[in-house]
Amino acid sequence: MRHRAPARHGPKPAARGRRPAAHPWRLLLCCALLVLASCPPALIVGTDLLGWGDLTRLFQPRPGIQQAVLETLRLPRLLVAILIGAALGTAGALMQSVLRNSLAAPDIVGVTSAAQLALVANHLLFSAAVPDLAATSLGGLAGCLLSLAVAGGGRVAPARLALAGVAVSLGLGALSSAIVLFADDRASGLVLWSAGFLDQTGWDRLRQVAPGLGLGLVLALLLARSLDIASLGEETAGNLGLGRAVPFLSLGVAVLLSGAAVSLAGPIGFVGLAAPNLARMAVGSRHRHVLPLSAVGGVLVLLWADIAAQALSANGALPTGALVACVGAPAMLFLVLRMRGGARQGGGDRALSPRALLPPARLAALLLALLLCAGLAGLAAGDGWAFANGPFLDTAAMRLPRLLAAAGAGALLGLAGTLLQTLTRNPLAGPETLGILQGAALFSLVAIGFGTVPGSLGFVMATTAGGGVVVLVLAALKAERDPLKLVLCGVALAAGFGALSTLFVVNAQFQMTEALSWLAGSTHGRSLAQAAVPIPFAAILLLVLWLARRSFDVLAQGDETARSLGLAVPATRRLALGAATLATGLAVSTVGAVGFIGLLAPHAVRMLGGSRHGILLPAAMGMGAAVAMLADAVGRAVLAPYEVPVGIVTALVGVPLFLGILRRSSR
Repeated sequence: MRHRAPARHGPKPAARGRRPAAHPWRLLLCCALLVLASCPPALIVGTDLLGWGDLTRLFQPRPGIQQAVLETLRLPRLLVAILIGAALGTAGALMQSVLRNSLAAPDIVGVTSAAQLALVANHLLFSAAVPDLAATSLGGLAGCLLSLAVAGGGRVAPARLALAGVAVSLGLGALSSAIVLFADDRASGLVLWSAGFLDQTGWDRLRQVAPGLGLGLVLALLLARSLDIASLGEETAGNLGLGRAVPFLSLGVAVLLSGAAVSLAGPIGFVGLAAPNLARMAVGSRHRHVLPLSAVGGVLVLLWADIAAQALSANGALPTGALVACVGAPAMLFLVLRMRGGARQGGGDRALSPRALLPPARLAALLLALLLCAGLAGLAAGDGWAFANGPFLDTAAMRLPRLLAAAGAGALLGLAGTLLQTLTRNPLAGPETLGILQGAALFSLVAIGFGTVPGSLGFVMATTAGGGVVVLVLAALKAERDPLKLVLCGVALAAGFGALSTLFVVNAQFQMTEALSWLAGSTHGRSLAQAAVPIPFAAILLLVLWLARRSFDVLAQGDETARSLGLAVPATRRLALGAATLATGLAVSTVGAVGFIGLLAPHAVRMLGGSRHGILLPAAMGMGAAVAMLADAVGRAVLAPYEVPVGIVTALVGVPLFLGILRRSSR
């Protein structure tokens, strides 16, 4: 009797009678041999102390520096790469099978970021009160359940589950960054660990975590036959005597493996996404083939990435996880673009045209009052209230440059988000969700590394060029017809550019705390001259765009409607896209990568004042400025004398609102 799997979104069982692309066991043997062949270079690449002849010391130990390097540094790093690659590959295969979602992976559905937060909090806030493996496993389980809950369950469309998981990961990552920033002298090591740094684990940590990893891998292999039956559908699996415990046990094993990997070497992404998908393409969907091949494939990916990291690093401190993300982001783009289904057309158009709650005059009065309150809060709040620290004017004068920098950046991000949402007719579009913000941040770091002065014209041009590169890539991908696919492509690009930023910071040996603060968005140390740089640009942009406001109103109705009304659609789109890119570059050049303002400010204004661009453009700028000033004031006051970067505050507030927009646009 033949059965067909009812799943529509996830990995599909191979058709009966269809031969896989390669003989499973032969392919597995070839991959295992490749792993063995990769071990010797993994031991000696990246160090001048070892040569090929020194590998015999593993079998004939002799006292000396070479023996010490092999035993205490290189061999533990090799075993960590093997164990983590196998764990992440297997965990991704289990998640994709249980959730029937080819985009499911530990880093995509929030497991990795939650495990990272749990480990950071366990060490920095609770002095390692519980074992690391227990902390990461419990944290990863909580992150997975949270992602599934906000997505609406495990059987939703792949794109929606992935976006929900990514949003949860962003929020949890912001919390981790905030804790790390307060670690002071421990920040450098934590930044490296957070980027997936393998050369930090000795034999003691391996002995603690290896039993859990081994148990998880064995349990995964024992679940192979049950997972094959579960893939036939709940009704068929129930008729064959399979209960509902198998999916929950499989997810638990996946969380255990992911938590163990994080506790060993920090969060490493994309291995659990790419390896299982490649395995299914090669050998079909039978789990007795997919699970071991995913494990071996994960080992190969991580081993080769680690060899490259050691070969490219001048100081031996290049994070392997960041290098994997640089390669994994294109893999995610490939999977997203070949994915079927997504958001239904037009779902976002209604969200962009709500009924106005306030007339223009009341909206203007509300924004002015909000700007005034935000300005006073920014001048008064900080390391103590201005009224309690001597003359108010003296304290306010010191805080004024930061306030102006936040206001200018927020206004520009609000403008950029408005234009991007109009162009794509997508309520989830924004500089941060499309990767434009991260591209600008990367180019800003490169410019600083080459000696460009922040706030100069060259610095503004560099950040704008970074955003422009992302725009060109998105245009080449042609994913704008599906709102969720477009944002997922942007998320993949954001991850890739973020990983490149981490690699550049580590390789250039920047001050870790300052670099992390810049990447999170901060107004600390801004001068009045730096804060004034974006003001004339913002004024000119607003004037030009306001003159074109009616064209944007027509463009928001759709390209076909706009053409029928005589609008020069290509020219209008180029104007809006160029202005959005310039506005994002200006904002990043002022305060760094501040997220979620460009996504949320246009939504707030549309809800209050409608979607006519004559009102929307200046109002979104005012709303963005007010939100940025309030976030800066909260960041300076909530944990004074410590400062929480503006970008972390906006992420903590913006992630829940982003999830609300996602849920609303998917109805």
